[in-house]
Amino acid sequence: MRKTKLLLIPLSVLVFAATSLVGCGGGGGDSSATSTSPTPTPVEVKSTVPNVVFILTDDHGYADVGAQKVVSDIKTPNIDTLASNGVRMTAGYSTAPQCTPARSALMSGRYQQKFGVDDNGATPFPLSQPMIAEKLKTAGYTTGMVGKWHLDIDPNSRAWYAREYPGADVSKFTPNNIPFDTRVMYYPHKRGFDEIFFGYMNSYYANFSLDGSKHEPRQITDRRFRVDVVADAAVSFIERNRSKPFFLYVSFYAPHVPLEASQEYLDRFSVAMKERRRYALAMLSAVDDGVGRIQNTLKANGIDENTLIFFVGDNGAPTGMGEQDIPISVDSYAWDGSINAPWIGEKGMLSEGGIRTPFIFQWKKSIPKGLVFDQPVNILDAVATIMTAAGKPDSTAYDGVDLVPYLNNKTKALELNTRPLYWRFWNQSAIRKGQWKYMLLADGHEYLFDMNSIDNEKVNRIKDYPGMASSLKADLTLWSNGLQQPGLPGTALNVQEASWYSYYFKN
Repeated sequence: MRKTKLLLIPLSVLVFAATSLVGCGGGGGDSSATSTSPTPTPVEVKSTVPNVVFILTDDHGYADVGAQKVVSDIKTPNIDTLASNGVRMTAGYSTAPQCTPARSALMSGRYQQKFGVDDNGATPFPLSQPMIAEKLKTAGYTTGMVGKWHLDIDPNSRAWYAREYPGADVSKFTPNNIPFDTRVMYYPHKRGFDEIFFGYMNSYYANFSLDGSKHEPRQITDRRFRVDVVADAAVSFIERNRSKPFFLYVSFYAPHVPLEASQEYLDRFSVAMKERRRYALAMLSAVDDGVGRIQNTLKANGIDENTLIFFVGDNGAPTGMGEQDIPISVDSYAWDGSINAPWIGEKGMLSEGGIRTPFIFQWKKSIPKGLVFDQPVNILDAVATIMTAAGKPDSTAYDGVDLVPYLNNKTKALELNTRPLYWRFWNQSAIRKGQWKYMLLADGHEYLFDMNSIDNEKVNRIKDYPGMASSLKADLTLWSNGLQQPGLPGTALNVQEASWYSYYFKN
């Protein structure tokens, strides 16, 4: 287990853990943080269904996986091994350019707008909407969640507070206003996860310790580098549950700000580069080490061949409109050091830079090795794939498709070019079908992009193909009218959106 000296950057904004985890049961440090785990030995696994590990990164730009071959300064050998042993999706998408809605899609398998989680202001994830962990438990899976959750009551939950507490002064809302018995109902162990170790920085709410022992849920303090702590928790879960089918959701809080890294990782990159870039690379190198430890643990236990692994980003990186190397103590609307190249835009936008992410799928037993897959897919397809593999297929419950048949048949793969992928976020909406992407802004700007062209979003083709734009807009309108808050965006962009689109698209 790692012991690293942490270089922690002072925070200039509120960190979620400081609010959403205060008062969450017992406290004190976790003495298991300095213990070591025994060397595992392969076990006999009688189940034929695969284990599942879903690894999610946070504000991770498309370029920042070595296998993408976009930038030369990134070092991700273990993630690259996932790609060489599996499939790398070049057109893999999130369903939103922001954390909570993207995670809501992952946990539900549905477009999150169907149950009202349109953006970060829609927390918490509604109790009425089932989570896939609950369904996997009925299939005999042991379920685990480690890392960032972001689906509980947090500082963004003002709209929920106004609904639940009519007449209350919303301006004075904090999560601490809410009784713990209410807050805890939105924690992952109440939403289908058997074992949890979730948090953001140094405070975690957990029902197991890193030495492998289980206990009642309580708050745990671990002041080591947050990426290493989550990797330790992931390995601990696998070693404890290696002899039975399991689903493990590993949610790394990286390279999301606040930027921090231990010296071990910083030393892997030159001090001559931009400081924000160096910290992001260090954080992603730590994630890569964690991925390697997960891979090694699966292999040591003889369960890697029949373990389905997804590695996906929740959305693109925030770049602050220019990747400026401002002091790393600045968090809000600043570049997190990650890069979205070759795509245009950033987190918060429905251009490719905001929604196209690293997207890798490995299942040694069942899918091709080293395949580069160019058809458009999204995180909902990952969910449908997992549920089908687990023996719980349900085309009416999930908005994605099982990817395995498409990956194993080149002709069938082309069918994905005929199905639409949808987005609606803030005052933006978009649809992609095959090579074409149509984007509509609330201020009336419309775009049609040929995503098979080298120009992609650099050239608006709407005047050349007005019929295609009209057809896609009709599909987008029909889909949007079926959402919990129906319809396309209103009549204006907010200030942040207006700045982004003026910068990137010269609106």
